[in-house]
Formats: sequence, structure tokens, C-alpha cells
Amino acid sequence: MQTSHTSSRGIHWVEQGDAQRPAVVLLHGLGGDAKFWTVEQAALARDYRVLAIDLRGSGLSRGSTSAFPIDELASDVLHVLDEAGLTSAHIVGFSLGGTVAQAIALAAPGRVDRLVLAATFPSVNAQSRLFLQALASLYRSGATSRQMYELIVPWLFSTGFLSSPEAAPYLAYVEDPTDLQTPADWLRLLDAMLAHDATARLGTIRAPTLVIAGDEDRLASLDDARALGDGIPEATLAVLPGGHLMNVESPDAFLSSIRQFLTR
Repeated sequence: MQTSHTSSRGIHWVEQGDAQRPAVVLLHGLGGDAKFWTVEQAALARDYRVLAIDLRGSGLSRGSTSAFPIDELASDVLHVLDEAGLTSAHIVGFSLGGTVAQAIALAAPGRVDRLVLAATFPSVNAQSRLFLQALASLYRSGATSRQMYELIVPWLFSTGFLSSPEAAPYLAYVEDPTDLQTPADWLRLLDAMLAHDATARLGTIRAPTLVIAGDEDRLASLDDARALGDGIPEATLAVLPGGHLMNVESPDAFLSSIRQFLTR
């Protein structure tokens, strides 16, 4: 059974699984929320206490009228751990959530048992940066959420997947009435991600780390994944078939990679 919680900072999370088992914290990407992890959370909850967090300004978590850099997002997550009574947890971060996970591992190494970095980067590469900056300009100029979705979707999947019938549900924009994110908060999160650069500090991460990459990811390239794998001591790299959302294209392999790593 899932339970819903909100911290005193206004950060919302969904919890599932036995509270006496080891904890896993799931951090979503830009534009997502805790529901991004619905499948993975239900599967992992058989063996873990799983917390899927809405990052600040996402889902049901309170936003802000000022910038919130990655370090502040990491602080929000640590505060959730405090309020959930957790001294440490496995941290799984996807894309934007992966940059937050890096910041947590750097700021509070004793609170990270194992670290999973999926579809993410030590810093946004030049090609993705140009694309994301162009998106930001359009959003600031009044583009609708539907228009933004239609521009982003081709970057999220591999060519083969987009050509298949399985892609149809993901190509249709559906309004989510439970998502309270504003365009301003989306832009603040994007600015935070674009400002993130942990390249020079990766060598100080001490948590056992798994890096997961899609072999056709256009946003977080294989070079980005290799930079994480090479920079973090003794990190393991798993390359799966798929684009940025390789968890959608290769769901069994994605979940299996995480399960095997957490139980190793």
C-alpha cells in the first residue's frame, strides 16, 4: 500500500514497502514527479522501503519564487530522510534526479548506501545544452505545455521505439491535473540542471555507484555516462537498449540492473 507524505518544507513523497527494510529513494527527471517511478517503486517495494520524492517545484511539492540550485534540491531530499527517520538510504536518480543524487553523495556521503545514476551527466553536454536553452526560450515566450511536450518527446526515445506501435501512448499529450508544476518552476529546475557541474568532484564520491545509460540517448549521451563511470571510483556502467527513457524501452533490464546492484 502506498502512503503520501509532505515534509515541513513542502516536499511531497510517496512511500511503499516495509518500513523495517532498507530504504531506497527515487528521484525523477525534469518535468516528471513521483509517478515516473510507479512501476519500479511497486517492484522494489517487495524488498525495500521505497520513497519516491517530488523534487521542489514538481508534482505536489511546493515551488518557489526564487532560484533553487541543485544543492538546495539535495538538501530537500536529506530533509525528507530526516523526517522519515532514515539515517541513510540507497539513492536512485534519473536525469535531473541524477544530478541531485550526485549532490547528495558529495554533500552527505555517510547518508548514501549505494548510488544509481541513470540517464544523467556530470554536466550537461554542449548539444543538449543548446537544445534545452532553446526550449527555455520558447517556454519563456509563451509556448504551451502541449507544444513543449511535442518538442521534447522525439529526444526521449530511440528511433526504433518511435517507429513502433508501443510508442503511441507516449506521443499523445495528456494533461495531468495532479501536477501542480508551473512553467516558472520548470524553468527554475532547468536552470539548476544547466548550472550543475560535478566533473571535478566525481573522484570524491565514495558510495558504490551504478551508472545506467541508454545506447541511443540523445540528452545524456554515452560519453556523459562514461565520464561518470570513469570519474567515480570503481563505478559500474550498464548500457541498455533505448533512448533517454530507457526504463520505458527496456523496463525489465532497467529494473534488473538496479535490483542486482542493490543486492550485490
